[in-house]
Amino acid sequence: MNLKILSLLPGFRYSAVPSPVPVDADTTRLTVDPSEQIPPSQSGVDLHKGIRCGDGLRLDLLTPSTKGPHPLVVYIPGGGFVASSRRMALRERAFIAAAGYAVASVEYRTTRQGATYVDGLADISAAIDHLVGGYPVAPSRIAVWGESAGGYLAALAGLTDPRVRAVVDMFGASDLSQVAEGFDERMHAAVADPRNPIRRYGAFDADPAAIAGANAPPFLLLHGDDDRVIPPAQTLRLHRALREAGADSTHYLLQGAGHGHIAFTRAQSRHWTSVRVMAIIEDFLAVHLRS
Repeated sequence: MNLKILSLLPGFRYSAVPSPVPVDADTTRLTVDPSEQIPPSQSGVDLHKGIRCGDGLRLDLLTPSTKGPHPLVVYIPGGGFVASSRRMALRERAFIAAAGYAVASVEYRTTRQGATYVDGLADISAAIDHLVGGYPVAPSRIAVWGESAGGYLAALAGLTDPRVRAVVDMFGASDLSQVAEGFDERMHAAVADPRNPIRRYGAFDADPAAIAGANAPPFLLLHGDDDRVIPPAQTLRLHRALREAGADSTHYLLQGAGHGHIAFTRAQSRHWTSVRVMAIIEDFLAVHLRS
């Protein structure tokens, strides 16, 4: 587990018990070999660090060395609505960039700045404005990709920003009032605490599933079946809402996987950097940003 990330999340805890795994015929249960990992670095990719894109906010941009314009993938880091480190998931972002995408990892305001999800979405939109206005990216081929809190914001951005053509949501929440469903009593108490960052970020007031419509961009949703932070039922809820509205949505449940880089064990986290999972993400982006 990444202790540096955990130290940024006040009151962070895992559930001592997993949430019951929902059964749904429209979910693909996926078993991957976590020993087959994407490489730690990529050739043919240029990294541009610390690009200013807002009031005190920055982004890191990975671009292929080849001439653009390139499809743009905006990565939205997690951090429990307390942190938004643009340095997260560099290995995964470089893998996607090497496949021919400009990949921007963006900072956004959190509870540390007294912000709410409305501010976070505004920051993501401003980052897209900045990139489209001054970098070799294709303005008609934009995707958002987030994990955990970033997955939640990616879902909202995809459903509210008409420029977004595809959404990758990794173990993000949907109905945050039910975010401790199936977990132990300590998790329920933590979510009920008015000091909890979820409550201070105003996220109880915005459920992506409640605004899913037929005009939503295609969604790729992935969740671990042993996630002790966000129950798997959360991405399934959004998936069902999208499908019922007539939108394109694909939902994967990874056997044995936990909550990304802060999974319960290191072995569980390796699912998310496996060749199989990253190939699924790259294939999804290719279908919706390159066709």
